[in-house]
Amino acid sequence: MQEKHKHFSLRIKNFENKNQAIVIDDDEPKIQKQIKQNENQFDSEITPWFSQKTASIKHPTIRFHNEIIEFYDYISPTIEEHRKREQALMRVETFVKECVSQVDIQAFGSFKTKLYLPNADIDVVMIDKNISAKELYKKVAQNLMKSDKFENVNLIANAKVPIIKFFEVETSYQFDISFNQMDGIRQIDEIQKAFTIYPEFKYLIMILKCMLKQRELNETYSGGIGSFLLFQMILAFLREIRKEAFANKKQEQLKNITLGEYILRFLEFYGSKFDYQKKRILMVNGGSIINKPTPDDKFSLISPQDPDHDIGSSSFKIKEIFKIFSNRYNFMSHYNFKPEESILKYLINPSDQKFTFIKQI
Repeated sequence: MQEKHKHFSLRIKNFENKNQAIVIDDDEPKIQKQIKQNENQFDSEITPWFSQKTASIKHPTIRFHNEIIEFYDYISPTIEEHRKREQALMRVETFVKECVSQVDIQAFGSFKTKLYLPNADIDVVMIDKNISAKELYKKVAQNLMKSDKFENVNLIANAKVPIIKFFEVETSYQFDISFNQMDGIRQIDEIQKAFTIYPEFKYLIMILKCMLKQRELNETYSGGIGSFLLFQMILAFLREIRKEAFANKKQEQLKNITLGEYILRFLEFYGSKFDYQKKRILMVNGGSIINKPTPDDKFSLISPQDPDHDIGSSSFKIKEIFKIFSNRYNFMSHYNFKPEESILKYLINPSDQKFTFIKQI
């Protein structure tokens, strides 16, 4: 391929089903049933999701779109993988209830939506209205550290939302437990609703999670972007796209955006267009972007549940992250992709090393 970014601005007529692959027939894009996974796969340690069938697509926009579908299918948990996590959660719940009999323990976030990476944490919250979060934290921490069922117990008490991180020995799954925090539970319905309204959402979140994880920028407590914050950022971005389209009476164009375009526009939005020093994002009442009272260097995204909770402010590496977004957008917009070359690898495996999340299929 010798042509550049103009391919990524391709509009595909009546492109409404975002989870279907596209094929080129006589240079005319058409919708076809989703391609089979891992068909004639090559470079399996670098791009294990990428099939020869998709590699043979000459048009980079269509190749990128199909590759995103392949990646989503590859990285998403199987029924058996999810069942093992459910069983691990049940064992943790049994143990915790032996420590605090009246406690309720619930999983939330990516575990509930099944949109998690193969080695992702399992986020759970412990709720007991009869005891303070601090007391609950101490009691559970003491018992976890004494038990031989868990290892690498890490107490993060100084975070805005204190958590305990640990691994279950039997499965090596990592758990993150928070205490008496209802935000994640309250978000479950909103998350499911967003996935219905925006069919492209699930593809964006899996790719962006992987992109951040590969660069060790996926934990909020260490200055990165955690799952909850990432979900809100994607939702805010998709809302802005729709608002802009409707304001300019171009809503029909929303049907024609490929998954690759969505990814690039997200990177451009946060990497170049959104001025995090002067602007803040509100998630309530359909979402909005407003001026900060005073400019600063913090990313500000206000929780949809609590107007006093700025879930973006803990991400102190946001300048570095947005610079990466900008860099990747500029690279993807101008690079001459070779025929049969993976495009997605430049976002999630740019070093061309063995892919971190190799799965046994």
